[in-house]
Amino acid sequence: VYKSKCYCYCYLPTTIFICLQCIANDYCYGPLVDCIKHAIGYEHEVLLQEMLLERNISFLAEDQLRAKGYDKTPDFILEVPIAVEGHIIHWIESKASFGDECSHQAYLNDQFWSYWNRFGPGLVIYWYGFIEELDCHRNRGILLKDCFPTDIAVL
Repeated sequence: VYKSKCYCYCYLPTTIFICLQCIANDYCYGPLVDCIKHAIGYEHEVLLQEMLLERNISFLAEDQLRAKGYDKTPDFILEVPIAVEGHIIHWIESKASFGDECSHQAYLNDQFWSYWNRFGPGLVIYWYGFIEELDCHRNRGILLKDCFPTDIAVL
C-alpha cells in the first residue's frame, strides 16, 4: 500500500503539468481567451464612447452608474434620449461578439430586459453581426444593430 501511494505521487508533477497545459490550450473557455474577450469588449466600449462624444450625445458610463449604486447597468445611459429608425433609445449596450440565438436569449434574460425595466427602451450593438430574426423586440423596446447608427435624431 505504501509503495502504491509513492507511485501515485511520482506522477503528480506530470499530472499538474498536463492540467496546466490543458488550461493554457483551451481556446474556448481558458483564462487566456477570457482576457482576450475582455480586452476586445473593452476596446469596443471605448470605440462606442468616442462615437457618442463625437456626436455630442451626453451619457453616463457604466462605471459612473455603479458609483451611483446601480448594480445592473448597460454600458451607457443616455442623459437625453435619441431616436434611431423611429425608436426611442435611453441606453446602449456594446457586445463585441456575434449575436447568435443562444447567447442573445441569455443576454435578454440576464441583462437586456432588466435594463428595459429600469431605464426604458435601448439599443444593443453586436459589432460582429447577429441573426436578423433576433431583432424581433424592436416594438417592445430593444433594438439590435451591427454598427453605430448613422440616422440618429437627438430628442
